Amino acid sequence: MDKMTGSAMGEDTIGAIQEGIRNIAAEMLEAGEVHVFIGYEEGTLPLRTTPAFLTRPEDAVRLVWGPSCENNLTVYLPKFKGTVGVIVKGCDVRTLVNLILENQISRDKVKIVGVPCRGIIDRDRVGKALGIDRIIKKAKATEHSLMLEGDGFDVKLEIQDVLAPSCEVCRYPVPVLCDVLIGDESMARDRKDPEAGYLEVEQFAKLRPDERFSYFAQQIEGCIQCYACRQACPLCYCPECFVDRQSPKWISRWRGLSDKILFHLGRVLHVAGRCVDCGACRRACPAGVDLRLLTKNMEKVVKESFQYESGLDIGGLPLLATYEREDPDDFIL
Repeated sequence: MDKMTGSAMGEDTIGAIQEGIRNIAAEMLEAGEVHVFIGYEEGTLPLRTTPAFLTRPEDAVRLVWGPSCENNLTVYLPKFKGTVGVIVKGCDVRTLVNLILENQISRDKVKIVGVPCRGIIDRDRVGKALGIDRIIKKAKATEHSLMLEGDGFDVKLEIQDVLAPSCEVCRYPVPVLCDVLIGDESMARDRKDPEAGYLEVEQFAKLRPDERFSYFAQQIEGCIQCYACRQACPLCYCPECFVDRQSPKWISRWRGLSDKILFHLGRVLHVAGRCVDCGACRRACPAGVDLRLLTKNMEKVVKESFQYESGLDIGGLPLLATYEREDPDDFIL
């Protein structure tokens, strides 16, 4: 694994990482190592970036890096036949590992450019911190702060206060697999205690069953069944989703609460032992449905029952492709 040393990065970590990304993208495209390079470029609104698909080295100047680079770019990898270069954060590369293990992409067809991540901002939290009726017109990020400007306000927020929930409990901010690491581990957010990510799940489990159901029913009721969560998830790659099948037909034309519950529970079970809590599904939802309690609980069950964490071992096997005689079987009737 190649890397740029921390001393070479300078004081402006974000700017130096961005320059490193641009340089490596241009080099890979110039040398013909990749047919396309996938990274981030500025979006049309402040605090927004959009995926960039580059085929010419001179276009590398469009690439950006910062706390608004939220998309999990590995979702696009199965769509390309040639060799692809891609920017990955710590959570992103774990989905990439799963895609390789599940034979959706070939390891020799992807050049992995890892970035030590300090966390991605949550725009909902930014909005709550600013208050209603405040439209951001300019935004600038430093390593620790966001400077936001609009009509009648000029606000500085600490990134720590507006991090995405997944980032707050991230255990792997440095990619576990990469061909090139831009920067070094010291530039990443500190690793969190593994148990810290399950505190909310454990507290929720103490509620009565009817209270838990009421919470999820309220969340899922807001679902408009656009399936943006499915489309954003790199591990939802089935050629035909079960909810799209006509024979047998799983989802009725009525599409009430029970149909919504069926879809979301089905999807959660589908990504059991595969989900890495990248947050792509939550960010994609236009209705604000947040099912992280379900996915984190599934992650906790898998870890405690099978001592398995998703996307960490490129030489291993997917959870459901393994069997040990000691595996728990008390659920079998």
